Amino acid sequence: MDVWHEATCNWSELSATMGCAIVRVPGAIGHVYPIKRSGTFHNFVLVQDPESFVFEEVETVYAKRKLPFTIRIPNLEPYGELEKILRKHGYSLVPVWSLMAHEKWIGMRNPEIEVDEIDRSKLVDWFELQNAFSHIERSRTTRLNMVKRILTNRSVQLLMATINHRPVGGGLLFVKDHVASIHMIATSAEFRRRHVATTITLEALRRAQNEKVDLVWLRTRRGGVGEKVYAKLGFNAISDILTYTKTPELEDSNLPPK
Repeated sequence: MDVWHEATCNWSELSATMGCAIVRVPGAIGHVYPIKRSGTFHNFVLVQDPESFVFEEVETVYAKRKLPFTIRIPNLEPYGELEKILRKHGYSLVPVWSLMAHEKWIGMRNPEIEVDEIDRSKLVDWFELQNAFSHIERSRTTRLNMVKRILTNRSVQLLMATINHRPVGGGLLFVKDHVASIHMIATSAEFRRRHVATTITLEALRRAQNEKVDLVWLRTRRGGVGEKVYAKLGFNAISDILTYTKTPELEDSNLPPK
């Protein structure tokens, strides 16, 4: 299985459920949303075929819309020449993420934590746990609206972790075409080190298994705490995800928490 191809198709589908316009360019999938930043689910390009990819065509797409963007590639041998070309033309690398795929069932849940799928009535509580979202209020409101769009999509499950009915963490599971992905795992600061992220991830895996998927993947900061947590739950690192941009100051992954 080509994990990069399957993961990027799944990633693109989730972005589309959030309202992103999908733009097909040779060798890649572009995602356009009217936010003056680039991020995980908007204004980014996933390269699937480096030999047919032409970055100048991508630049034209986003220039017409006056939007920043990033180009994302795996750290795999066929993409090495493209990486050199991007650097030569002024693109810089922002913090690296890791693409991980689930391979075996290991790990224990915290029995005091309940994890359930939420509906619209608990959406704001779930969103408030997402420290990765921009601290800029206008962008934050737009992102909340993006998340609201997906609640009616049966492929998406928003998961909330609670202890004694108090929200302590959240996550998102997306299942489409026998591929599942886990996103936005977040833990309330005062409840860290109580295996909240572990318990949410294991619940997401259980739900994905019930859907009889062929692949479960996620992305996490390379070398970060999350990578170690997911490795202990049976995930294996497949490749680094290299993100290139000409506007690193507009990439959400560089922003401080709200």
